[in-house]
Amino acid sequence: MNSAKEVAEFPYNSSLICYFEVDKSGNTAKIYHKNKSDRPCLLDAYKRAIAEEIVIYAVWLGRWSSDLFMIDDLDIFAKKFGLL
Repeated sequence: MNSAKEVAEFPYNSSLICYFEVDKSGNTAKIYHKNKSDRPCLLDAYKRAIAEEIVIYAVWLGRWSSDLFMIDDLDIFAKKFGLL
């Protein structure tokens, strides 16, 4: 698994990024972020991640393969989506 904060310019807002969350029981759920109206969903996920209820992951879709990243800098995540 990769670290999003270790990528110089991680493309948080790219259509090639798919976000999902994993809770402490291992349950997963997609985090929608296709347009500005998804801000409440992103904000809710951000707040739960800050409270350590979930961990946010991203899959960066590529032409030949996809890579998994942990969103390990929640401040940057929030800034990129205008949540702060």
